Amino acid sequence: MLTHFPRVPFLTVETPAVRLLQRSTKKIQSILRLLWGDPRFLMMSWLARFIAIREWVAQRGDYLPPAVFDATVIHEVEGACPLESPGQVAKLIQANGYYVGFSLQPSILKELLTFAETTPCYANRNPSLPFYINNKDQMAQELGTPLLVAGYLDNHESCDAYQSIKHDPYLLAVASQYLNHPAVYLRGELAWGFPAPNTLADKVKTARVYHCDINDFKTIKFFFYLTDVGEGEGPHVYMKGTHRTRKFGHQRIGQGCAAIADEDLVQTYGRDRVQVVTGAAGLGFVGDPYCLHKGTVPVDNSRLLLQLEFGIIPYRIWYF
Repeated sequence: MLTHFPRVPFLTVETPAVRLLQRSTKKIQSILRLLWGDPRFLMMSWLARFIAIREWVAQRGDYLPPAVFDATVIHEVEGACPLESPGQVAKLIQANGYYVGFSLQPSILKELLTFAETTPCYANRNPSLPFYINNKDQMAQELGTPLLVAGYLDNHESCDAYQSIKHDPYLLAVASQYLNHPAVYLRGELAWGFPAPNTLADKVKTARVYHCDINDFKTIKFFFYLTDVGEGEGPHVYMKGTHRTRKFGHQRIGQGCAAIADEDLVQTYGRDRVQVVTGAAGLGFVGDPYCLHKGTVPVDNSRLLLQLEFGIIPYRIWYF
């Protein structure tokens, strides 16, 4: 159980000195929380922002892939090339930061959709605001504001289809070969994104600005669209290759890259690196979340997204 340190009440007068005090206080609280929760995570959060250290930790692994494996819930995308081997996928992620090219079996997709329709989700990921997705408009009316997102918190762990994906030998082989360590499951999420007006603060809070995630020295994250996603349904976007070619100043601030305007990052790394992932329900893709990426705001229809993250070390704590 994590200990929550008391928050220091902030002064209401907004001056540069007060803002500095507020930032410093929040930073100290965050460090104390991480130090108390798991000192290893605190150390990792300082070191894993640097590419050289990330790669050094991965190179120290000695993972040996199995001679034979079966893909139980994954198959190739219809009309695309045959399913790549886990080793080939790992090499493509190492080169580009992401890979798109597999899909869920129809039976698994159907089971996940049924789960999403028959299990309460939570408005804006607030555990005190449960509702069924068919009652979304009613929930928004009760709140008096449009819903931005709705997540199932940890309820997805009770879904058999999710467990099949989580333990799929093909996905585990891809993850392990990319990490060069036996992949450790960290966490996952099933969540809706809704068409709604978003402020910049909303976008930052819901990961709809370019950012990177640093949850271990190296991690890998699988995504699956459970609804059709075109340009108007909030597609995922990668900035190709930025997991290996990050400017040192951007490495130093780590997840603070989320505070840099999207357009500034595009100008820095090149518009040709921006890769938008669209596709039919069931489409799967995978990436290194250290690679700059973002979700986008749906403007036409809602999007249901499943994600799973694997790393090297199991920690007792997260950033939030």
